[in-house]
Amino acid sequence: MKIRYNFVKKEDVRYCKAESTVKEAYELLKESGYRSIPVLRENGTVFAGLIYKVDLLDHYVEKEGKDEDSIEALIQDQDAFVYEEDSFFKTFLTIRRLPFLAVLNDKEEFSGIITHGNVMDVLEDSFGMKTGGYILTVGTKEHKGAIKDLVSTIKDVNIEGLLTLDNGDTYLRRIIINLSHDVSEKKLNKIIKKLEEKDFRVTSVDDVNLGEKVLTK
Repeated sequence: MKIRYNFVKKEDVRYCKAESTVKEAYELLKESGYRSIPVLRENGTVFAGLIYKVDLLDHYVEKEGKDEDSIEALIQDQDAFVYEEDSFFKTFLTIRRLPFLAVLNDKEEFSGIITHGNVMDVLEDSFGMKTGGYILTVGTKEHKGAIKDLVSTIKDVNIEGLLTLDNGDTYLRRIIINLSHDVSEKKLNKIIKKLEEKDFRVTSVDDVNLGEKVLTK
């Protein structure tokens, strides 16, 4: 999956010009309600970094800065960007400590930003939250072919999403399965029974449509 399919376009992004004063940047941040916004150069085409509200306040209070001071020295995280053609999962490696990442096109121009909300949207999609009915959390002893065995056991139902947790654990693994919304409660109980007969342990079942847990062990 490419980043270009999942980010906020430039026209929907509030940003600050690199030549702005501290007062201009602070007023823009205060108006936007964000703790940080991107800083752009050259008529809004080149990404310069991020400006944080806390740094502007620190400039005023701790450093006794003036309204007309330049924001240049306060710009941070100049490397907080990815490219439209990068894999979306590259964001997981860098966005954790940042409020967002800038997105650049193949001409090195600013195209927009990718936010934690975008990341959550992709995770929700991987869970099948938009289409699924039941999410099963299944525990299994780690062994070669565990996922293949699980899928084979419930091959007669449609799997809307699948995610594995505890990867790298020597002994145990959790597998999250999202089953199609057309699975009946009776069918669900049969699936759980079949899985547990194959030494899989269904530890919880959530109903996506109702937004509630229907089974916990």
